Formats: sequence, C-alpha cells, structure tokens
Amino acid sequence: MRRVLLAFTLTVGTVYATPVFMDGEYAKALCELWNKTPQLSEQLGKSESWMSATERRLFIYREECGDSRQIQLTIRNEGGRAQCVYGGPAKDRRGKEDFLMYAETRRWLEMGKKEYGPMKAMMLNRLKFEGPKGVAMKNMGPFEAFLDMVDNAPHDASRCP
Repeated sequence: MRRVLLAFTLTVGTVYATPVFMDGEYAKALCELWNKTPQLSEQLGKSESWMSATERRLFIYREECGDSRQIQLTIRNEGGRAQCVYGGPAKDRRGKEDFLMYAETRRWLEMGKKEYGPMKAMMLNRLKFEGPKGVAMKNMGPFEAFLDMVDNAPHDASRCP
C-alpha cells in the first residue's frame, strides 16, 4: 500500500511540475527559447522595421482560457539583437508597438507542430492578431519561427493557467 501511495504521489507531482501551457513558467521557458533561436534574436536584430522601437511586447493567450490569462514576452533591442528580457504573466499595458496574439489551444499546438504557418493561420482566422501589421509582414520568417517554437517549451495543455 505504501508503494502504491508513493508511486501515486510521485506521478501526480511530476504531472503538476510541468508548466501549464501559457502560464508564467511556460512564458519564462519561451523567453529562453527566443534567445536561442537565431531567426528571432539575430534576424529581428537586423530588421529596420523591428528595430524602429527600442522594446516590443508580445501578449499571448489561449482563447478558451480567457484574455485575463495573458502571458507577456518583452523583447528589447540591444546591440543588434532582439533579446527576450522578460517572460511571465502579463504585467504591462499594450502599446502601439506591441503585439497581441490569441488562438484556441488546439490551433496553437497545430502551429507549433508546423502544420501550417502564420499566413494560413491568420487567413483562416485560426490566429487572431493585433499590432503593427507592417512590422509583422516584413518579418514573416521570424514570425513563423516564433509560432514554430510554441510547442517546444515543456507544457501541459490539458488545463488553463
């Protein structure tokens, strides 16, 4: 009986140790992945349209979990690189240089598995997007790289943050 209880406790502990998809811990891991992805940190660092703002914030959430459960990535342009300096729960107000993206969980996971890219996602209204569209259009490669990595950070998508 003790072994069963111990095994159950370890299993439950393991399940809940995995960050919930799009919670603060997940956002922190996503921020770290951003900095390790050359298409984001380096390619955006060379983009005049992206670098026109000193800092940009990405606000992201799962549609069925509600917009009050947003996460935030703060990207600061430093030394020719677009560096993620904060990943966590949304803490700032969105400004004109910032982006808001939201979709159903299954759509986020499909994009993260590279089933389709940002153009198809937005054309079919699977990904809702607000922000400087010109900047996004000029940086479609990095935008796609961002969507591709959404499924790479460890996560549990079975519940809301």
